[in-house]
Amino acid sequence: IDVVPWLHDDLRTALRAAYPDHTFTLPAFLQYRSWVGGDRDGNPNVTPEVTWRTLLSHRELILKHYLRNVAELKREYSQSIRLVPITGELEASLDQDRREVPLDPEQANRLSLEPYALKLAFVQTRLEATLNHLRSLSDFNEVGPAFHAEPPAYPSAEPFLQDLLILQYSLRQHHSSHLADEGGLGHLIVQARSFGFHLASLDVRQHSDEHTPLLDEIIAAARVLPDGARYSDLEEAEKVRVLTQELCSPRPLLPRNWQGSPDAMAGIAVFDVIRHSRQYLSTDSVNAYIISMTHGISDILEVLLLAKETGLVRWRASEEGHALESDLDIVPLFETIEDLECCGELMAELFENGAYRDHLQARGFFQEIMLGYSDSNKDGGYLTANWSLQDTQGRLAEVCRKAGVTLRLFHGRGGTVGRGGGRANRAIMAQPPGSFDGRIRFTEQGEVASFRYSFPPIAHRHLEQIVSAVLLATTNIPEPAKVRDEWRDAMARMADDSKRTYRSLVYEDPDFWDFYTQATPIRHISRLPITSRPTFRPGRQLVGLEGLRAIPWVFAWIQSRYVVPGWYGMGSALSAFAEQNPHHLEILQQMYHEWAFFRTVVDNAQLELVRAHLPTAASYAARVEPKELGERIHGRIVEEYRLAHEWILKVTQNDELLPNAHVIRHTVEMRNPAVEPLSKIQVALLEIWDRMEEEEQTPAWRDAILLSITGIAAAMQSTG
Repeated sequence: IDVVPWLHDDLRTALRAAYPDHTFTLPAFLQYRSWVGGDRDGNPNVTPEVTWRTLLSHRELILKHYLRNVAELKREYSQSIRLVPITGELEASLDQDRREVPLDPEQANRLSLEPYALKLAFVQTRLEATLNHLRSLSDFNEVGPAFHAEPPAYPSAEPFLQDLLILQYSLRQHHSSHLADEGGLGHLIVQARSFGFHLASLDVRQHSDEHTPLLDEIIAAARVLPDGARYSDLEEAEKVRVLTQELCSPRPLLPRNWQGSPDAMAGIAVFDVIRHSRQYLSTDSVNAYIISMTHGISDILEVLLLAKETGLVRWRASEEGHALESDLDIVPLFETIEDLECCGELMAELFENGAYRDHLQARGFFQEIMLGYSDSNKDGGYLTANWSLQDTQGRLAEVCRKAGVTLRLFHGRGGTVGRGGGRANRAIMAQPPGSFDGRIRFTEQGEVASFRYSFPPIAHRHLEQIVSAVLLATTNIPEPAKVRDEWRDAMARMADDSKRTYRSLVYEDPDFWDFYTQATPIRHISRLPITSRPTFRPGRQLVGLEGLRAIPWVFAWIQSRYVVPGWYGMGSALSAFAEQNPHHLEILQQMYHEWAFFRTVVDNAQLELVRAHLPTAASYAARVEPKELGERIHGRIVEEYRLAHEWILKVTQNDELLPNAHVIRHTVEMRNPAVEPLSKIQVALLEIWDRMEEEEQTPAWRDAILLSITGIAAAMQSTG
């Protein structure tokens, strides 16, 4: 929160140096969101009550921050009216404060000749009243008159910001621009613009499958379909027809006192929480509803209909007839390779839907789309996922351009390369031409948040790189190389080869799951108390890859030092393409030196190859039963590693991986001897555990295994 105004100062200083004859007022160009407490996908602990308490916590944290800063400013801004005049605007504001804000008489008398400090005292009292008002908001089910903030409390962040701006303008007008812009007041104004009273907007997220049972109950209760017909049994086209029909109708489907199943009532309550938070806390408290595993148009229209049923989408009479009002961005999340390939056509068809077009008009023809980096990698492998995501961005941008829709891509990047991690600024610069106009969102997850934000100078450097990359990418400086058709053809062919190689091991080898569950500690990772959701999707057990979530999938490979998700399939793809034609290696070398996207993909794979340690991985494979299985699959992985290592060196024209990343190479070289004993201990503990009878598997042994997992994760600086 303190780095954001620091960054504003830096940009303002740079602009003044470059354009000394101009005055700049910067908008809040950097903002935060969260889904901690709002992400219900696979996490039964995120109830509507938890979401509400999260929103209250956000508000409490930011109000306390403002109170601390205003108290400091009040001591600093003690200019006397006898020496520093004030504007008529500030004088009128103080008169209003005296009528509305009960200030301690002693303090009011003491500050009578210090109008700037007096104004801050009134601001402080209003903030305290706003904070105290939170106590009446503890239960979102008890909505009533007490939910409305009354003076002297601020009704929203806007009047608070206006009070600060009145102070700033008065200081500027009376030869105190430095105090107005460079000091604590300027920083507080930036924070008020960036964080409001909501701190960080909360994204609500749910799996697409969870909305259908709720619609089954609602549509049955409203008797929309003939007797005996169920919404969930309809074909996709018929679902879309029914949903569109109901969205275009101004009437609600359910009476206010409707009672469905407990699951249905909890699903409705989530939307009630969103509506109440926007009405009583901040219009920025919740702005988006994200739909995991979006497969069809009905997945999006279902959420829109639920929003309409709970008052977040409304029909209002207007001079032209009826106009739709919509409070929520509906954000599809495309995650699998198949969904990424089809999402362009899906969104084009969605934009033609009359009901959704009305929603888009209400949202200013703005559409956010989230891209999943984790499941696409797990589905098709590293190279295939990266190319599919890159190609998808270009296609989505074109679809939105033709539909007259403003697009913002939301990149669901994880911490590791296998989940879209790596240098954020390079990823921004590597986006396809035409897909980026300066609007971007991406996730900072897990240990990445700690590494990048725990120490303010590092946080500042990280954010500085991001803002710099956004400015450069938006203005096309440096001008990106034109992506040649032969480069795209090469990537498409290599993506297909990589996917084939990856899936032949992970999905088509009937013995792979037995290898994976023995050659990694995946069976124990689910017991770690650090996960944000269960290791497996609801209703799935540790019986197959399909139900396993992407984070533990990657985490387990890092533990055994294979790091498969960050490079597997790359070697086969490069070698197959290069060996088809003597000219192809030259094309790959040209792509690496001139195409930012391909260079980023290759460099990230180099990083993961350096982080992998196959001698350690061999000790995990050695415990697989039968032995032939461990040797066979370990051999396949070793051969693919050899190919990737060999062909990446040929493409980059270097003698070693990451030759210019001396710090990274040195870190890995120092780390390996320290991690190896931990790995040996973990392998031994897994062996002992597997030989134990169930009654012998005591908590002490389990804790030892979990400690070995957390130890290796800390050493590798990665949990997936």
